[in-house]
Amino acid sequence: MDLSRWTSSSSSSSSYSSSSSSAFIPPHRTQLHPRMHLFPQQPNPSKQQQQHSFHSKCLLLLASLFTVPFLFHLFSTAHKIHSSTKFTDPKSSPLFGVVINAGSAGSRVRVFEFLGDDEARIPLMDGSGSSSMKVRPGLALDPDSIAHLIAFAKRRVPKKERRNTKIQLMVGAHLNNLGPESRDKVLESCKRLLRSSGFLFKDQWARVIPGEEEGFYAWVAANYALGALGSEPQETTGIVEFGGASLQVTFATKETEQLQSSRIVKLSGVIYYLYTQSFPKFGQDAAWESLHEAHNSRELVSLSSSTDGIIGNPCIPRGYNLPPNASYAKIPTSHPAGNFSACRKEALALIKRKKDKCLHLPCKIVSSLFPESLGKPVSSENILFTSELVNITVKMTGVN
Repeated sequence: MDLSRWTSSSSSSSSYSSSSSSAFIPPHRTQLHPRMHLFPQQPNPSKQQQQHSFHSKCLLLLASLFTVPFLFHLFSTAHKIHSSTKFTDPKSSPLFGVVINAGSAGSRVRVFEFLGDDEARIPLMDGSGSSSMKVRPGLALDPDSIAHLIAFAKRRVPKKERRNTKIQLMVGAHLNNLGPESRDKVLESCKRLLRSSGFLFKDQWARVIPGEEEGFYAWVAANYALGALGSEPQETTGIVEFGGASLQVTFATKETEQLQSSRIVKLSGVIYYLYTQSFPKFGQDAAWESLHEAHNSRELVSLSSSTDGIIGNPCIPRGYNLPPNASYAKIPTSHPAGNFSACRKEALALIKRKKDKCLHLPCKIVSSLFPESLGKPVSSENILFTSELVNITVKMTGVN
């Protein structure tokens, strides 16, 4: 027997066994008890849930970090807008204005409450916030009468708003009839009362305004009320205003119609060329006085050619008694006739009398109301007649 070969073979076999035993060979599952079967390792479901929950919390935290500043900015902006004067309720932050208009027969104060809109070209006004009061007689007879008007304005304007509320006094040209010295004394008396009123006032805000300026303000007021400001000139409404001592005519014309007594003004972004003219002594109080003079002289009866046997004044309704403090109480009223046709005849005769004698310029009042321009008569349609004495407004659609 070859021992060396066996030894070599044995050594070789031993080496193989040793190398084989060093490697782990898992048993087949058929060799194991069913309870000892090995299953592949599955991921832990609780770990997945924990990871998902962690990611959700991170996202929620990031969203909160971005959302909270955004909400703060949103609420801060909303608060600024809400507290802005542009969006403030006008009743909580009102704007007031006081205007005293002193006519020949009496004085009137009007307290305006404007809607708060700083960017509006023309202040918006709510009629419910406006109020007025009128006293008689006029400043010429009682300069201190405006004290009652100032007291009325104080009751309408809160005390904390008065120092920021502008007050103005506009006196009709009739005050010039007193003469420069008496006129200045009346104005100075009024200024003293206005300075101590507690309202915002400057001396230049109390003045005598010419009749043309009165007509301009009447035109603006009427077209503001009608919602026509900002419209084309031909869409606006003209004004014939019967004051106490004078009559004013104002209407818009085209740019090419350069009339004497014209005025250029820009309102609501539109340029208007306004014709405005005042006719002294053609106001209602002045007309009553002229009627009285004509009745006394009996000149009016002869000019009217016929009064149909009417005795007394046909322009006063029957049974009407004038108040004792009326500025026109000197007109004879013992026999009020109340006849419209006869009154119209006397009114036309009065105009003719003034035209012929030319007592007060201008003499051609009828033709001067609506002057011709560029060879064409100015349209008299859409003319508004206003009466200070009886507080009426009549719209005219045409003139014969």
